Amino acid sequence: MKITSVHFRHITHFADLKLELNYHDLPITLILANQSAGKTSLLRFSYQALTWFAARYKDLRTAGLVMQDQDILFNRLQAKIDVCVEIPAEIGSLAESSNTQIESTQHCDWQLYKTLNSSGVGVSKAETAKLEKMVQLYQHAIKHDPMQGLPLIAYYPAERFVNEVNLLNKNNPLILQPGHAYEIAAIPFTTFTRFFEWLREISDIENAQSAQLLHKLYQQQQSELAQTLNQSLLHAYTQMHAPSLQALKDALQIVLPEIEDLYLQHLPKLQLMVRCQGKDMLYQQLSNSQRNWIALVGDIVRRLCLLNPNSLYPCREGDGILLIDQIDHQLDQQQAAQILTRLHQAFPRLQIIATGNRSELLEQAERFQCLKLEHQQLHPIAWQSLQPQFAEIYADVLETTHTTEDVSLQEQNPTQLGTAEILQQIQNHLTAEQKQELLQRLQQLDSEPTPDQLPES
Repeated sequence: MKITSVHFRHITHFADLKLELNYHDLPITLILANQSAGKTSLLRFSYQALTWFAARYKDLRTAGLVMQDQDILFNRLQAKIDVCVEIPAEIGSLAESSNTQIESTQHCDWQLYKTLNSSGVGVSKAETAKLEKMVQLYQHAIKHDPMQGLPLIAYYPAERFVNEVNLLNKNNPLILQPGHAYEIAAIPFTTFTRFFEWLREISDIENAQSAQLLHKLYQQQQSELAQTLNQSLLHAYTQMHAPSLQALKDALQIVLPEIEDLYLQHLPKLQLMVRCQGKDMLYQQLSNSQRNWIALVGDIVRRLCLLNPNSLYPCREGDGILLIDQIDHQLDQQQAAQILTRLHQAFPRLQIIATGNRSELLEQAERFQCLKLEHQQLHPIAWQSLQPQFAEIYADVLETTHTTEDVSLQEQNPTQLGTAEILQQIQNHLTAEQKQELLQRLQQLDSEPTPDQLPES
């Protein structure tokens, strides 16, 4: 499932704004805007409209998030959100309507309203007839195809941080249910609590499965040939029910290449460990940016594993919608330029809609849909027009680097230094052993005859 358009009418300071998602290559939309332009509102209200899918899938009588009275544009009586999504072909299609207007059977739309009555009190209304039919398509497809999963719907606001790493095993069966991957509540901030709960639970389960598997193979070792044993081991590995830990590690290595492993250490006490650039350390010892991004990527993996429980590769096969606000927050220039591409490599079937305000996000954006939010309207960004600017910047950087290297070489050229300066550099930069070796070589040179000297007769 992917969003094709979201239409906002009289919401906050948007009088009439339509977000149309058209892709020429990768399913990634980048929205750039200055502070206070309204990019957070676009993602927040899009997420509110999408929560109705999770609510209706749980129960056709359950409601998703509704708009607040203060969300209506000032001096207006009604606000409206109209969202349209594309239905995957493997799910099916909606029945053709009897209306004279031609409608696509592979698209589903629903509308949310907030209207002020004569007393100034807001009344909510939702038109979700098509949405309920699409939910039934998913239910029917999952019933007849165990490999079919549910679509991801995840929203990460700009205020995201790791408050506490709680690894206590709560033995809560709901942690591993598909419904735990959805949130039907407003998200002003996120602390990734569910990710750490899931990580402890899934680590215990998969470690127990691995121990049981090895014990079974060890018992069969005496009665089977080595080749048959290897085939049994390979078959058992591919038949593992939930390879969630491997999916988590693979995704982390793609998005954060410096993170080589993430695991739980039980002795001498339970703690979360990370192998970063060849060194093992506590998760809490990482930088704030690294902790947040490990938790964010891990939470996406958690949701995909829950929504695709029978898939051996949930990150590659799971689809859905990922909304990230201020994606460039806490990233340096190089990381900001690569983050969207790496997220797509880790989760190739997800539709990613992200906001930011740094131009570094555009350095590798030739395959994205890039939009500029300005004056309450969205405008496409012509990436080709920015290429000369990036080329000029890179040329300036290279020229500055070469100039710096030339100056450094000139400063360190010993032919331009006096005896006192050379002696000072020897005292500052050579160790005691190096000084002793240099002294021995100088003595050897002094003992050798020069061309101007005649050998003694």
